[in-house]
Amino acid sequence: MLTKGLPYTSFVLLSLILTSCGVKTIPEDYEFDAGVTSGSSAAYYEIFVRSFADSDDDGIGDFQGLTDKVDYLHDLGVGGVWLMPIHPSPTYHGYDVDDYYAINEDFGTLNDFSAFISTAHAANIEVIIDLVVNHTSQTHPWFVEGLSNFRNGTFSPADENNKANWYNFYWEGGNVKYEAGFGDWMPDLNLDNSKVRDEIAAICQHWQDLGVDGFRLDAVKYFYLNESQKSIDFLGWLNDVVRANDADSYLVGEVWDDQALVNPYYRGIDSFFNFAGAGTGGYFIDNITSVTGSTFAFRLADSQDKVLAINEDGLMSNFLTNHDMDRSSGMFVKDTEARRKLAASTYILTPGVPFIYYGEEIGLRGTRGSAQTDANRRLPMQWTSGDDPWRTAWPEGTTYDYNKQINEGAFELLEQPFSLTNHYKKVINVRNAYPWIKDARADDLTTANNALAALQLTSKDETQSIFIVHNFAAEDMTLDLSRLSSEELKITHDIFTNQIRATISDNNLKLSAYSSVVCEIK
Repeated sequence: MLTKGLPYTSFVLLSLILTSCGVKTIPEDYEFDAGVTSGSSAAYYEIFVRSFADSDDDGIGDFQGLTDKVDYLHDLGVGGVWLMPIHPSPTYHGYDVDDYYAINEDFGTLNDFSAFISTAHAANIEVIIDLVVNHTSQTHPWFVEGLSNFRNGTFSPADENNKANWYNFYWEGGNVKYEAGFGDWMPDLNLDNSKVRDEIAAICQHWQDLGVDGFRLDAVKYFYLNESQKSIDFLGWLNDVVRANDADSYLVGEVWDDQALVNPYYRGIDSFFNFAGAGTGGYFIDNITSVTGSTFAFRLADSQDKVLAINEDGLMSNFLTNHDMDRSSGMFVKDTEARRKLAASTYILTPGVPFIYYGEEIGLRGTRGSAQTDANRRLPMQWTSGDDPWRTAWPEGTTYDYNKQINEGAFELLEQPFSLTNHYKKVINVRNAYPWIKDARADDLTTANNALAALQLTSKDETQSIFIVHNFAAEDMTLDLSRLSSEELKITHDIFTNQIRATISDNNLKLSAYSSVVCEIK
C-alpha cells in the first residue's frame, strides 16, 4: 500500500533515500526473531498421515515422509503434532481400530514410527496420537470373539475377562444387537468393565513407552451417552493413568458441542477443543467477517474465564477447522488472503494450545460438497507445484475437483516473503517469544472501536504481561493506548499483514488493515 497523494516513483525514491540512511520503511519480509526457540509455546499441528507426505511413491503418506518433513515443521515453529489414527483399520480414516498395539502397515513399520518420534523430539516437537476407545472396529478380534460368545451363550455376565462382556450386547427380536453410536461398524466398548479399562491403561503405557507425549481423545461425550458425569469420571480415571506414566503428558478431548455443555468436562482433563470458536459460525471467523473485533476479544476472554472457574489449569485448544470440517480457506469471500492471515493471528496468539490443521498454512482447499464425504476435507498436502514427489494419492471417496485446488506448495510459498505460509510462521514465531502464553490469562480491553480487538495476556504467575491488538477492518485504525495501560507502551512485535508498519505517535497506535501488534510496557 502507498501513501495517498505520493506518486509511485517519488515514493520509491524516498524509500531508497530513507533506507540508505538506516531508516526502514517498507519491510522486505516478516522479520522473524531468530533468537526465539522453535516450539517453545506449544502450538500444535494436526496431521492426517495418509495425505501428508509419501516417501516411497506408493501414493500413501507414511512415517518416513513425516520424518522427512520434521525440518519443515520445525521451521514453521510448531511445538507439537497430533497424528490422526495410525493403527490398523478397515477404513481409510482409521477411526475404527483393529489393533491398538500395532501400526497401520500402509504407513510403515514400528521402527519407522520410532524414528519419526526421535526426529521430532530432537526438533523440540512433541507427538500425540489419536486414542479411540469409545468403540472399536467390528472386525477387531475382541468384537468377533465377543459376538460369538454372546450369540452362543458361552459366557457368564460376571466374567469380565470374557469378550462378550467387553461390549454392550443384547437380544432383540431374536437377533443379537449391540450399542454402536457411530454405526454398526463401530461397536461401543463397555467402559464399565474393569478388564476393558485395564486394557486401555496397557495401551496407553505401550505408546507412552514408545515416546508418545499424550493423546487426543476422540468422541468424549459418547463414552457414556447422555450420562456426562460418567464420561467425566472416566476422563478423570484416564488422566490419572496417563499422568502416572508421564506427569507431563498432554491430553486433549473432543466434545463437539456448545461451550456451556463442554465446560463441565474440564473437571476430567485440562484441555478441550474450542468448537465455539471454530468454523464459519465460530467467533474467530464470524467476527472477522462482521468486522467486530471488540466482540471477538470479549468472547475469547469470557470463554477462558468460564473454563478457569471450573479448572484453574484449563487449556482451551483454539482452532479454525479440523478434519471433520470444511477447510478454512473457503470461509472468506472478501479480502480472502488478508483475512486468512488475520484469522491465524487471532487464534494462534491465544492462551492454551492452538491447533493448525495441516495445509491450512498454505491455503489448502477442500469442502465436503454435495457428495457429503469427509474425504474432501482430508486432501493431499501440497509441497510443490507440478511434479510433487511427496504428494499422496487422494483419499478413498474423494470427489473434489482437482482443478480447484491451489497451485503452489509449501516450499514455494516459503520463498515468498509475505505468503500465507510465512504469515503463519511469523505468528508462531511471535507466540514462541512468550513460552508462558500457554498458561496465560486473557482480559479483553475497551478500545471504543468495534473494529479493534485488544487483549491483555498475563502469565499465570502474574510476573509477565503483553498487550495484543488486532485490526479487523479493511483500513487503517488508530487507538489511544492509554485505554490499554496507564504506562507507556512500545511495539515489540509487528505483524504487518499489508507490509505497512504499525506506529506509535503521541501515545496513539496506528495499525494497518488486518494487521496485529504485540506491545509491552516500556
